[in-house]
Amino acid sequence: MYEKYSGLPDTTKSASQNGSRSVYRPDSRSERASGNRLEYYQSPNRSASQTSGKRTNARKAKARRRRMVLAGICLAFLALIVIAVLVLVKSCSAPAVVDPEIGTFRGGVSINGMDVSGKTVEEVRPQLESNEATFLERIAVTLSSAELNAVITGADMNAATNLNEVLEQALAGDANQSYYTTVSIDETALSSRIDAVNQTSSKPPVDASVTMNFSSSGKPAPQYNEGTPGFGLDVASTMDMIKQAIATGQYQTTLTPTLTSIPPAITVSDLQANFSEIATFKTTYDFKGTAEDTEEQRTLYIPNRAFNVEKAAAAINQQIVKPGKSWSFNDVVGDRTEKNGWELAQGIFGGDRATPQYGGGVCQVSTTLYNALLQVYTYVEIVDRHHHSYPSTYVDKGLDATVDTNHIDFVFKNISDHELYIYAYSSENKMNKSRKRDLTVVIYGQALPEGHVYQTRAVLVSEEPPGPDEITETKKLFVGEENVLAPARQKYVVDVYIDHYVNGEKVEEIYRQPGPDIYPGNPLRKQVGTMPTPTPIPSPTPTPSSAP
Repeated sequence: MYEKYSGLPDTTKSASQNGSRSVYRPDSRSERASGNRLEYYQSPNRSASQTSGKRTNARKAKARRRRMVLAGICLAFLALIVIAVLVLVKSCSAPAVVDPEIGTFRGGVSINGMDVSGKTVEEVRPQLESNEATFLERIAVTLSSAELNAVITGADMNAATNLNEVLEQALAGDANQSYYTTVSIDETALSSRIDAVNQTSSKPPVDASVTMNFSSSGKPAPQYNEGTPGFGLDVASTMDMIKQAIATGQYQTTLTPTLTSIPPAITVSDLQANFSEIATFKTTYDFKGTAEDTEEQRTLYIPNRAFNVEKAAAAINQQIVKPGKSWSFNDVVGDRTEKNGWELAQGIFGGDRATPQYGGGVCQVSTTLYNALLQVYTYVEIVDRHHHSYPSTYVDKGLDATVDTNHIDFVFKNISDHELYIYAYSSENKMNKSRKRDLTVVIYGQALPEGHVYQTRAVLVSEEPPGPDEITETKKLFVGEENVLAPARQKYVVDVYIDHYVNGEKVEEIYRQPGPDIYPGNPLRKQVGTMPTPTPIPSPTPTPSSAP
């Protein structure tokens, strides 16, 4: 028998010697040829043999080398696969660059429904741009509701398309593809257009208001009117609606915008808190003379003076003085001239006499207003005020305020935080209805703190008699006749105080600046006639008539 591998022992001998059969071991075996069969034998463990150990180590080293070669081949193959994938991805994400000047679109390519197959960009661009311009011009989003109606066009929102980008994509793309442009808008332009619509189409709120109803006596009574809310566009939601419409291809559509309600800034409660009667003052004037007056006074000057008083009162009635603003009597009432409709009436001239002047008597109106304003002393600053040359008959000394066209004015400033409203009216004098009337000035505004009252008090500091009479002669008068130019008047020095009361108790005594009012007084000034009295010519004796 031939042994295939001489390094193995003769197992046949061992088997025969031991009287046992060889056993097949599938995991560690030797194979031997016996006729046409391959017989597998178990290989004994020959670790003690030096030759057998070397051979085993050689086989292991060879196996390791094979494994290393195989691993290297696998790694190289994997690297090649990764590189191929990267190249493929890059080629897919970056389309081929085609020269737009000479490149043509592939067959079956269309842009916005227009067939561009086989043509260059420059051949199709004019028509596509024209189509796009027409399309953009037709964009119209209508905002419609019961309260407003407005159209926002593509031009209003600077609408544009990405035609250039689509041309590049279509040129570099595959055949038989359809491409469409998309619309973009300028949000800043759209916002500006919506704001403009809001300004022109919205309805501003109407604040609560107050009007004065005047009774037959002329007394004002406030009538409060509720305000009404307004409305305006909700700009943010309207922008979102339009952007959504454009994004979904609704280029000609009608939208119902969201409106916001705008409440009035001033309510009736606000008005009532800042609009109440805070001061009133009344003086009396004649509108008809008595038997003691001259005929000229009864028929001309007294009625004319009443007319001027009432005309000036009507001029200052319903005046509103804003916080921080000054108010001028002469500016409001205007020049007292015949052209402006004023009548001749007695007015002070030269400091010591009364002469006919247009607008005579209007000082009573400025004086009545002045005394009303002193009752809200902390709300006003008296900027310009002058007393008369001699005391007036309708107020206490020191409480008058004279005016004269282009010469003397009465000016005050509103130093409160709220408007001051002036009302002036004439009414019947209850004590003397036949020839006198009352002039009343009422001030409305923010109420003074509860319980606070300001009252004026005039104090006569000194009084001096007039000097000697000043008499001059004139040949214009006959002997025994005289003309009184200025009656004698005493000199007065008057201080004025404003007493501050809180709940009926005086807490402060304010001296009115800038100082005392001094009425200088004057002596009697008159003219006496020196022209001789003519001798009366006796009347001829009448001739008795003959008896019939």
